[in-house]
Amino acid sequence: MKNLVLALSLFLSVTAYAGINQSCGQFTAAGAATYAAKPGDQEICHKNYAVIHSCAVKAPIAVFEHLTPASMTGPAIRKNDFRPDPQVTPACSAALADYATVGSTHDRGHMSPAGNNKINAEIMSESFFLSNMIAQVANNNRGIWKQLETQERQWATAPGTDFYIISGGIYDAGHARTGNGLGIPTRLYKIIIEKNSKKVMAYLMPNGPLPVADLPKYQTTVAAVEAATGFKFQLPK
Repeated sequence: MKNLVLALSLFLSVTAYAGINQSCGQFTAAGAATYAAKPGDQEICHKNYAVIHSCAVKAPIAVFEHLTPASMTGPAIRKNDFRPDPQVTPACSAALADYATVGSTHDRGHMSPAGNNKINAEIMSESFFLSNMIAQVANNNRGIWKQLETQERQWATAPGTDFYIISGGIYDAGHARTGNGLGIPTRLYKIIIEKNSKKVMAYLMPNGPLPVADLPKYQTTVAAVEAATGFKFQLPK
C-alpha cells in the first residue's frame, strides 16, 4: 500500500503542472522541449528560470533561462543559501547531505548560474534551490563551465540581442549515485539561442576535469545534444 501511495503521488506531481509552455514560456525562445516524461518528472516555474526536474536522478535535466542585461547586472548579492526546492516532491528531491557525500570532488553546480540571477534578493535566492543543481566535478564547474557562462553573459550584452539558454546534466547508463539516489551526471550540455538572428550554439562535454582552453572542442550541434538527451528542443524558425 505504501508503494502504491508513493506511485500515485508521483503520478499526480507530473499531471499537476500545466507545463513550462503554458505557465512560464517567457524563459524559452520558441517553447520548451518535447521528451518522454518518466514517473515523478516535474516542470517547475521560478521567477527567473524554469526546470524540468527528474525524479529518477533527483536533479534537473533541463533548465531554461531568458538572459537579459537586468538579470546579469542587478544589485543582488550571492549568499549561498543552498536548499531543497519546496516545489519538488520530497521523495524526488536531492538533499544537502548528498553533496556532503560526494565531498570536495563535486560541486553543487548551478545550471541557471547566480550571475544570471542578480535582479533582486529573492531571484538570487531561488537560484540556489537544489532543483537547479547538478553534482558537477569541481574543476569543470569552476573552470571550463564557468568560462562558458562568462561568455554567454558577454554575448548577451550586445545591443539588439535576445538570448535564451538551456542547460542540463545527462545521465548515461551506469552513472554513479549517492546513497540517497542523487545521480552524478556523466555529461553536461548547454544550448545558447539568440532569438533575433536565430543563431544557435550548442555544447556537450564530459562531467570531468577539462582544460579551459579546450572549450571550442566541445561545441557541437543541437542534433547531437538531442541524441544525447532524448529531448526535442524547440528553436526559433
